[in-house]
Amino acid sequence: MHSSQAHEFGSVWERFVPRVGEIEKKAGTRPRFYGVIEPTGVKREFTYTACVEVREKGAIPEGMVYKILPSSSYAVFTHKGSLDKLTDTFQYIYGTWYPKSGKRRTDGPEFEVYGDKFLGPANENSELEIYIPIRP
Repeated sequence: MHSSQAHEFGSVWERFVPRVGEIEKKAGTRPRFYGVIEPTGVKREFTYTACVEVREKGAIPEGMVYKILPSSSYAVFTHKGSLDKLTDTFQYIYGTWYPKSGKRRTDGPEFEVYGDKFLGPANENSELEIYIPIRP
């Protein structure tokens, strides 16, 4: 999805999750899911891709893509709570931490990792990690 509105990204998951069974070679019995956010070059517009971790490249279902996340240095943040509050965490990262950190963001993708501690989008005990690519 291409958008400047982060609240629209949930619709990507609504379309993706029912199709996860079509993906070959998923990593493990409970693979990790990723939300990959890439700048498009247009002011405040991003491409958001819902992903699942695979062991290796297999047949790619129609309408899906294969991505390899680049090796990089990342600042890692943990979001705790429902996804309704995820924008608060991003506001903290870019509005408070980033200006004070002295770090510089690279042009690489940032991503969310939905692992074993993610208990569902509305669960207040859910946790996910956010990786922001930075210069070493």
